[in-house]
Amino acid sequence: MTERPSLRRTIAFSVILLAAAICHLAAAPVPTPRQDETVLNGVPVLVEYATSVTAEDLMLPYYPGADLEDGFAYTVTTKDGKPVCYYARAALTTPDPPERVAAAYRRQLPGEPEPEVITDGDGERRILAVGTSQEVRQVTIAAAGSGSRIQLIRATKPTPPAKPIRPRSRQEKVI
Repeated sequence: MTERPSLRRTIAFSVILLAAAICHLAAAPVPTPRQDETVLNGVPVLVEYATSVTAEDLMLPYYPGADLEDGFAYTVTTKDGKPVCYYARAALTTPDPPERVAAAYRRQLPGEPEPEVITDGDGERRILAVGTSQEVRQVTIAAAGSGSRIQLIRATKPTPPAKPIRPRSRQEKVI
């Protein structure tokens, strides 16, 4: 069953997941395709970096006729293949105005969510988001010259691996 989280919670989830991925996995700002091993919560994990993503990876369509500026993905699994988290992002540009782009994505997303318009020091952005308790997909559209810049994000809820159980020392008391 699909639940619709609030947009603010969805945005916070996306930001937190990205920050966690960058901080905990020591990801480079522009990764090169590779697989690294690191430790998360005391458990060895594999981090696979991809420097390109598809609409299928994002589970979001690319806007028709838009140019792909960049994209990347991080897939984190335990050494035995259990998923820990996934984060993918793509940036597109189009000569179409933000209103037209937002209307197109609204029609394509489950539940046809209304875009939330946010205006701050960076200008105006339209944000559409859908998700479940395990995953979020977000579309952010901003004016760029006479057209639009589109950011597509898909992130799964992080499931940190369980910390290995360490045996008690003889000096520890059981209460």
